[in-house]
Order: sequence, then structure tokens, then C-alpha cells
Amino acid sequence: MREGQKVPAELIENCARQLHITAEENLKLGTIDRIIQEPPLGARSDDFNFFAMVRSEIIRATDEVVLKTKSLRGFRAYEVKRKKAENPEEAPQIDIPWNLNDAEIKRLLTLRSKKYREMAMHGFGGQTLPAENVFRSVTTLTEKLYYTFRYDILKTQQKQMQKAIKEVSGEGSAFLKRITSPFTSAYDMIRRKEERKKAPRPSPQVLTPSISSYQDPLELTDTYTSPLANEDRTVTCPNAEKYGCKDLWVPDLYGEFCGVCETCGHHFPLEYQWYLKNIFDPESIRVFNNDIYSKNPLGYKGFDERLQMSRSKTGLGCANLTFHARIMDINLVVTMLFSDFRNGTVGSAEGEKFVQACEIARRKKRPLLAYVHTTGGIRIQEGTLGVIQMPKCTMAVREYIDSGGLYIVVYDNNSYAGPVASFLGCSPYQFAIRSCRIGFAGPRVIRETTGRDIPPDYHKARNALKRGHIQGIWDRRDFRRNLYKALLTMGSPSLYYR
Repeated sequence: MREGQKVPAELIENCARQLHITAEENLKLGTIDRIIQEPPLGARSDDFNFFAMVRSEIIRATDEVVLKTKSLRGFRAYEVKRKKAENPEEAPQIDIPWNLNDAEIKRLLTLRSKKYREMAMHGFGGQTLPAENVFRSVTTLTEKLYYTFRYDILKTQQKQMQKAIKEVSGEGSAFLKRITSPFTSAYDMIRRKEERKKAPRPSPQVLTPSISSYQDPLELTDTYTSPLANEDRTVTCPNAEKYGCKDLWVPDLYGEFCGVCETCGHHFPLEYQWYLKNIFDPESIRVFNNDIYSKNPLGYKGFDERLQMSRSKTGLGCANLTFHARIMDINLVVTMLFSDFRNGTVGSAEGEKFVQACEIARRKKRPLLAYVHTTGGIRIQEGTLGVIQMPKCTMAVREYIDSGGLYIVVYDNNSYAGPVASFLGCSPYQFAIRSCRIGFAGPRVIRETTGRDIPPDYHKARNALKRGHIQGIWDRRDFRRNLYKALLTMGSPSLYYR
């Protein structure tokens, strides 16, 4: 459908049928817990019996959730379950206080996280076999014990020992200095007299300029050049009329200039491989969970062929690339949404890889970088299985940050919709590459919804900075340097290198 055309009712019904968005279908998918039946005659503003039934369902659902957090709940849980079976339209008259203490709130969050963690597990491919699950569980437990002992216990004891040694050495130094100061002063006076007698007459020196061979390790190198630089032509900067930019020769633009206009600083898009080769230390990238791949969980017509085209184009299974990397002496975990696979949309596979990246960074006490090369939002062909990736990933981020992790988000190119509004936008440290666009809805969606055009610079990074959405704008050529500074200056002492 082209913009402005009226969508036929048959097309809407066909899409809705393929997305499986009815209550019964969502109950089967596990995205909802219970269905409240609609009134036989439809919705009315004075249907008080229906309002009372909704109220009873809300009270019963809240009672069930609260009871799961209580240590003493056996008889009350049984009564709630029994009355639900006998009279589902009436709220159970049981005294269940809804106020929770700190331990119960923590238990509630754990249960909620577990609930979201188990959602949409059938929406992607690459699940491990039972034997592999046992091995992975043992490995995870071993890593958790190792890193807890190394960085929580041993590191704390080491700090205390270093403090004690420093105190003792300070006292000893002061004591020895007090005793030996007379002898030291006499010896220094005799030595200076002897040196003055033996000192030769100084000869004139000729100063020769020296060429320093020092190279800043944070500077970008020419180890990788974008394939876009292979075209022998010129391009015009979008800001040429405003700033008088000259035409740019493509080999220079995408080679020496790193895709940046030398006059106004406009950033032309680059492929995600450029960042892999230039931002992180050479040969430090180790990809993990590459066996997880996107599939068509709802059987959306024609979507299998599109997924296969994306796999053939990228050689990857989904739009989220997760890997370990290093910048200078700091190891970090990176999750990257890139445009080449379905425009960086997030589905069940992408969400699962993001959650596992959070868990690994939390377990190993490493900083977590979410680099958004491009994201077009939630993958609509997965219906509600795609939508629930927002709370699922947000819960994983909350647990990681609460454990003392450092979560940094860097936006590039076009970053829109659900991911920005949830698990990306909840980061306390968000930055953007210059010339990128950030927002919830794109220009076309806003225009079709409101019937009004938005200013051309509405989604630009500078406006996001004015609104307080992001904390800074980075030049692409300073990405590596700025990221290293952020890793050194931000975050809590719980990180392994702090």
C-alpha cells in the first residue's frame, strides 16, 4: 500500500488473522493469563454487572500475585483457587493485605522476571537439547561461583589487605625517616661537596629535532576500509545548500574521512562491519549464541521467504549480533542491532539473544554496550510474541543494572519504535552518533496518524539531546575514544575492572 491510499477491509482482516491477535490465540501463545468474556450484547456504558465482573477479576488476579510472594499462604491460596472454580464471576472474600515488605517485593520481581523470561521461547530456532541444557546450566553455575569469588570476595579482601599494608608501611616509613634523618642530612652534605669538585666543565650542546614514533592506541587505523569507497564518483552532501559543502569524492569520503563530510560534519551511513573492525581491539571479538535464529512462529504468509533472503544476504540468523569484545584493557559484552537483517527489527530471537547478553554481562561483571546500527521497531510479523520482547528485555536490563552493571546505549542511523521506548530507552547512559535519527514513530507513521507533517529535523539527535533523551552526541571518528572514556568514568565499583 502506498502512503495516502485507503486500506481495504479485507486486507485488514487478512493481516489480523495471520497475526493471531484474538484473546483465545494469545492465551494459547502464553502472552495472557486469562480471558474475560465480553457481554453478549456488546459493550455499553451502563453495564454495571460487567463492570463488577471486571473488578472481581482484577481483585482475584492481584490476590493470586500477592499470595505467591507470601511465606505463609497455603490455606488462602487454596480458598482463592476453590472459589475461582465455584464462582468465577465473584471476588473471593478473603483477607489478603496487598502491602508488601522488601523481601516480598524482591520475590515479586523475581517471579515476574521468570514469567517474562519463559515467554516466546518457541518463537525462535536454535534451542539446545536437554543434555546441552544440563551442560550449560553447570557451566553457568561454575562461572557464577568463580566470578563471585574472584570479584566479590577476593577483591574485597584484597582491598582490605592493601589498605592494611599501606597503613603499616606508612607508619614504618615515618618511624625510619625520623631515626635516620640526621645521618641522611650529613651524608647528603658530604656527597654534594665531592660532586662539585669532580664536576667537569659543561660543553655546548647542539639540539637536534627528534621525531616521535608514538601512536595513540585510541586513534582509528586504516585496517578496514568500507567497500563503499570502491566507487569512482562524487556525492553531494545533504547540507550543501546550507553550508556550501563541496562535492565529495567517494574513495576519500568512505576511506580517509570515515563517511563524514569535511565541511559540515554530516555523517553518511556506513555498514555495521566498519564498527566491528574499527571500534574494538583487533581479533578481540568473540561471537556467542550465533546458533539462535529467527523463524516464523505464527506462520505468516510469505514471511519464510523473506527470512531466507535475509539469511542469505547476511549469513546470520537474526538482526541481533552478540559478542565479547575489548577496548584497550577493558572487556565488555556487546549487543548490536543492524540494518541488513529485516531493518534491525526485534523479534523472539533478537530478544532472547539480548536477554542472554544481559545475563552474561551480569554474571561476569562486565559492562554492556547496546550499539543500535539501525532498528525499525518490533517485528510485526510475530504479533504479540514480538511485542512482549519489550518487557522481557526491560526486566533483564533492570536486573543487570540493579546488580551494579554499566549499561551504555549508542544510537546510529535510524532508531525507532518499541526498542527505543523500552529496553534501549531505559539506559541511564544514552548517546547518539551525529546525524542519526531517534524517535518512537517515524515521519510516515506520524503523518498518517495525525494528518500533519513534522519538521525535517524533528527526529535528529540534536533534538533528542535538547529533550534530555540522550546524554551526548558523538562523532563517528571519536566513537572508540569516547566509549573508552565512558567505560572508565561511569558505572559502579561492582564492575570487574573498577
